Amino acid sequence: MPTTPPLAFVYDRCATRSHAMLELRLAGCRAYAERQGWEVAGWWVDFGDAALGGERPELGALIGMLGRQVVVRRAFCLVHHWNRFAHDAEGRLTLQRRVAEAGGYSVTTFGESDGSDERAGYARVPTAQAGRQPLG
Repeated sequence: MPTTPPLAFVYDRCATRSHAMLELRLAGCRAYAERQGWEVAGWWVDFGDAALGGERPELGALIGMLGRQVVVRRAFCLVHHWNRFAHDAEGRLTLQRRVAEAGGYSVTTFGESDGSDERAGYARVPTAQAGRQPLG
C-alpha cells in the first residue's frame, strides 16, 4: 500500500524590491522537497513591510491551512534557512512556535527540523534554548 508523502508548506519573505534571491531560495525549496519525495502544498511569501513585522499575513494563511492538514497527514513548514522566519532568535522562535501551535513543525533545506519525528532523519534544532544565537 503506497504511503502518502508528507505535505510541505513553503514559506519565505522578501522585504526588498529585487526578487532574484527569493526566486533562488524558492527554487532550492522546490528541489529539496522533490529530493525528499514530499508533496508541496503551496508557496506563501510575505513582501515589503509584512516581511519584517511579527504579523506575517501570508505565514498566518499558511499556518491556517497547515493546521487543517495535520489532522489527516504529516505536514510542516519548509523554509530555505531559519532566517526566513526572522534574523533574530526571539522573532524566529516566536514564528516557529506559531507553526507548532497549529500542530506542525518547521524544516529547513539544510536538513534541520524543530520537529520531534526522528524518523525524518533531520538534525534536531530546539525551539527554545537559553542563550541560543540565531543560525545565520
